[in-house]
Amino acid sequence: MKNIVFGAIMPHPPILVPEVGRGNEKQVDKTVRAAQEVAQTIKGLDFDTLVVITPHGRLGQAAVPVYTNHIFEGNFSMFGAPKPLFRFRGDPTLAQAAIKDCDFATNCAETMLDHGALVPLDFIKRSGIKKPILLVAIAFLPLQKLFEFGESLAATCERMNKKVVVIASADMSHRLTPDAPGGYSPRGKDFDHKLVELVKNYDVSGILNFDPALASEAGQDALWSIAILLGAFNGVAVKPKVLSYEGPFGVGYMVAELKPGS
Repeated sequence: MKNIVFGAIMPHPPILVPEVGRGNEKQVDKTVRAAQEVAQTIKGLDFDTLVVITPHGRLGQAAVPVYTNHIFEGNFSMFGAPKPLFRFRGDPTLAQAAIKDCDFATNCAETMLDHGALVPLDFIKRSGIKKPILLVAIAFLPLQKLFEFGESLAATCERMNKKVVVIASADMSHRLTPDAPGGYSPRGKDFDHKLVELVKNYDVSGILNFDPALASEAGQDALWSIAILLGAFNGVAVKPKVLSYEGPFGVGYMVAELKPGS
């Protein structure tokens, strides 16, 4: 789909935001610099709407929630930083069209942005990008079904003649170290290593058929949003590049870009 002009996988730990990290973000400097690189790349593109897929929004069970409001707001008050206040325009026309075109998408009237969306959007805002956003939450559906939603979304963008950038907000294993948020599992590193390699090789089948037992043991929230991103690029030759990976706080953070190419 020629209307999907760029894609990225970005993590969402609030510590990346200076007002939250308060110096601790230096411990994830590779991730910060890679996310800044992605934002600068996006800034140089010609596009209409920024699609952000968040695993921390209004989660769906049988249908993918698509946010349809005109304005979205949020901050990091839950993480000790009530300022700055974020405010983004929505794209309700595209959102409603995406729901109409997919029989397992549903309207979401939420207006508040969760940290899964806000962390990537912080880099977007700081780079000076001022585009409307289309926010999509994940649903606990099979990865193949989420991939199909991504396909449908791309077809909608084509029909509406909308050029879009798609960001999959995704943290990897939450169980890399004994003090990790999800506790420790020796298989956490196995999950992260495998997913990084699959993204590097743009192995779509490998990602969609990822071992569910390993994914569950790793305590991840990456595969759902990435599956939607991959669906949006289906039928397009893609040049993948993993810009960074690290996990100093027991959670794996990968930043990667997907560029349409020959």
